[in-house]
Amino acid sequence: MVHILPKHRRSQRTALLLAAAAATAAALSACGPSDTSAHNGPTGTPATTAAPRGAVTRAEADQILDHYQEVNNKANKTRDAGLLATVEAGQLYARSKADYEQFDTLSAKEKKEYSTPFYFTRRTFYIPPTGNWFAAAASTNGTNHTFMIFEKSADTGGTWKKVISLFPQQPLPAPQIKGGLAVPADQDTPVGNLAPSGVTNAIEDLFTTGGTKDGSKLSHANDNAKAILKTYKERRDHLGSKATVNFFPITPTHNKTYTLTTSSGVLAITALAHKEESLVTNAGLQISPGKRESVYNKTPRSLVVDSFQGEAVVHLPRQGKPEILDYRYALVDSR
Repeated sequence: MVHILPKHRRSQRTALLLAAAAATAAALSACGPSDTSAHNGPTGTPATTAAPRGAVTRAEADQILDHYQEVNNKANKTRDAGLLATVEAGQLYARSKADYEQFDTLSAKEKKEYSTPFYFTRRTFYIPPTGNWFAAAASTNGTNHTFMIFEKSADTGGTWKKVISLFPQQPLPAPQIKGGLAVPADQDTPVGNLAPSGVTNAIEDLFTTGGTKDGSKLSHANDNAKAILKTYKERRDHLGSKATVNFFPITPTHNKTYTLTTSSGVLAITALAHKEESLVTNAGLQISPGKRESVYNKTPRSLVVDSFQGEAVVHLPRQGKPEILDYRYALVDSR
């Protein structure tokens, strides 16, 4: 769906329970700051209708966005996950479906956003010469800027569906255009110190080890990396010594990486996923699930396993360390 969601919609556990009595504990914090402000979108030269044929034509891409816009607006009115599944797939659909499931836990402001129609304006398309996907950038309602990937494959049921939806706070490096078409890069060829196919593991390593392994190849200096590292560092703070909290990578719903060449390197747009395990340190304790976790399992328990699906865009420069330009997660299950 198009609405700008928190970068990491985390669970909020309210208490540890000792036998039948509650022992109060603070709610867990979000992995990244909520992002609801206006953004500047990526820049670039759109392919014209006279450009060579790519994965789609500009006119076809426009029609795909129009169809997505129409269906998504209808689905959001009644939170019709089945209808939304006709235009979304992969981890993006998993996130959107989870928001429908967790609708009653949202704030009044967030609920209102779902009933407000959106429209894609100021559209720019990055269409590869071959393949089964294309990228699009657009404004929504004139204020927010989004970067999207649409794909048509067996994984999307053989129809064009949106599989990536990001909202970078800063303009993305402009993808190169050659003969009216975007220039993709080989996902397994390193750009500097990291190949596009390694971006998923590198980001997830920030959560699992604090970036001491694959995550050491990423820049830790920008706000997105700092937000993830802060989550890693503070993961146990709110439950204190009464429980351990750790992250573990899991396989994304749609485990695929897309690439676009820029003048200074490569944009890697990829899937993310991990689970968060919270385990009490004393057999007499239980964790009381928060509002969003309770949608899936409200029973107090000694081990809570939350699953998250998401996406990210990272710039891999030829010189220097790659930077996380945007990332999005959502809680999609809790057991």
